[in-house]
Amino acid sequence: MKESKSTTIYKHLKEAIQKGQYFPNEKLTEADLARKYETSRNTIRSVLSLLEKENLVTIEPHKGAKVATLVLDDIVNILDLRAEIEEYILKKTTPNLSKKDLNEMEAIYSKMKSNIEKDAYQDHPQLNTAFHEVIYSKCDNTIAVEVVRDLKNRLSNYNFKTILIPGRTEKTLQEHQAILDAVTKHDGDLAAQKAKEHIYSVRDTIISYSRLLINT
Repeated sequence: MKESKSTTIYKHLKEAIQKGQYFPNEKLTEADLARKYETSRNTIRSVLSLLEKENLVTIEPHKGAKVATLVLDDIVNILDLRAEIEEYILKKTTPNLSKKDLNEMEAIYSKMKSNIEKDAYQDHPQLNTAFHEVIYSKCDNTIAVEVVRDLKNRLSNYNFKTILIPGRTEKTLQEHQAILDAVTKHDGDLAAQKAKEHIYSVRDTIISYSRLLINT
């Protein structure tokens, strides 16, 4: 079934925000977006409302919409919380991953590695999400998974920018390889530890380069 125009616009705009094509705190004007996507302002208004529910956009009465922004303390708190929940998810889920799941993660990692080696980062957010989603899909605690997805949505704009920091590409590959090695061994404790280290590494990068990564 062909998706609706509003769904297509929603996906495009969400991806643009997550890839940093719109800066945090940047105004999203209904009229401009309606012209860009050749649709009505009502459709754009509905799309922005959906993005607000995902914490990617904030809408203020009489002021309109803008890309959501966070201060450094908020970002650190979100990543610290995500690290604890991911630790729980990896520990709980790793022993139950099937050979098919592991093959899927290996294939995603290979694409991620190939793209980074070619300096082609445009698909990195989707590949990174897909890699972790294999694990989330096997977790029977859907509340924990929903919380992690929400936390990741809040930081998607910042996470993409970290990949452009010198040395971060090599580091993210090492961290994902370490997670993959651990889950392949079905070692839940090790996988949880490596996932936590990965998140803390992202956190430390954002702290170190906060002036470049955070726009307020």
